[in-house]
Amino acid sequence: MTSRDQRKMAHRKIFLALLFAIAFTIPLSKVVLPWLIVLLALNWLIEGEYLKTFPLIFKERTRFFIFSFSFLYILYLIGLIHTTNFQYAGEDLGMKLSILLFPLIFATSRFPILGKKETGVILRVFAAGCIAGSLIFLGRACYHTFFLHQSGAFYYTSLAWNFHPSYYALYLTFAVSNILWFFLVAQSVKGFLKTAMHVLILLFFTLMIVLLSSKSGLLIWLAVVGFYVAILAFRYKRWLTVAVFLPSALIAFFLFMVIFPSASGRVSQAKQDLASADTAQNASRSTNERVLIWKSSQEIIKQNGIFGVGTGDVRDELMAEYQRREVMGVLKHYLNAHNQYVQTFIALGIIGLLLLVTMIVMPAIYSIKKEHYLYFAFLFMTGISMFFESMFERQEGVVFYAFFNTLLFASAFALNEPEPVKD
Repeated sequence: MTSRDQRKMAHRKIFLALLFAIAFTIPLSKVVLPWLIVLLALNWLIEGEYLKTFPLIFKERTRFFIFSFSFLYILYLIGLIHTTNFQYAGEDLGMKLSILLFPLIFATSRFPILGKKETGVILRVFAAGCIAGSLIFLGRACYHTFFLHQSGAFYYTSLAWNFHPSYYALYLTFAVSNILWFFLVAQSVKGFLKTAMHVLILLFFTLMIVLLSSKSGLLIWLAVVGFYVAILAFRYKRWLTVAVFLPSALIAFFLFMVIFPSASGRVSQAKQDLASADTAQNASRSTNERVLIWKSSQEIIKQNGIFGVGTGDVRDELMAEYQRREVMGVLKHYLNAHNQYVQTFIALGIIGLLLLVTMIVMPAIYSIKKEHYLYFAFLFMTGISMFFESMFERQEGVVFYAFFNTLLFASAFALNEPEPVKD
């Protein structure tokens, strides 16, 4: 083996190690994660493979499709043309940099990028990170409850004190989706001990989702269970599996909701808020906040629907509209649109919205056609989440989406064959 081959092999090992580290760290530390992404970019720069492969982006369909996920970031750069607040624009572009970096690195890497086995290991490492992060949450909650005598430490923001509860619930639901794929669809979990371990992990993650009390998290969990039930029943005709899994999952879910009523209480309150005509009077509640924010956003879109307000002026326009409507609770916390589709529409106009929707819908159609249900489930979850959160405005959302979307698409598309399923 030549020194050049050894060098390439070393960069390949570093690349994989950093992917594992990023997957494990996403649900653990928002401080360490950016440094790992920097190391991944440095390894890519030093390796220099992009000098040969970058021209191939415009010649090879696979590379082009991977790189196309960065088009939204490029559109945000174009949005600087009619921006006045360049300071916020710089911060916003820095936050969204993952949308450019991951597709660029993967599209200019040596093929094959990842095999099925390596992708599976990364997903398991992510699940391990979710377990570790959840145990840290519970340990801290125990300390605050039994030693500091603080109430509510096991719920919502008090539990996920350094993460947004909705994003952490999304992480856990993604881990649940991956386990359900390997466990129920691919049937790659063999033996009583492994089966019992996977069932316990599923129950643990479901319990944590209930404790996090995120309304969108609870909804997405139910949607994912429904999706796998549909796949098992109508695609693979595994009616016995459905007959065991569906009632078991729902019983566990609603039992946790009864034992820990914080989540069910938030759902009930949300129903009351939506039925209430006076949302401004109770603007401090999260559901009412969203209603007020979406009404304000709608007004901005009416006036700037074609080109948007520009990359850097989104927050200023929202704050001005909040001020005009006198929704001071929303204004005080500088809240974004709480809907990524709306947020992108405000910033980049109809072209930005269509591009974002295309980034979700087209890969979803492809994944269903090629039976890459694991990837479809990811798109399904993030697509729903974007209705309730501006995912690209926070590190928890944008890195999670950019990393796993690029990873799963590259793995599925480059291999160009469906995952093995035992009928």
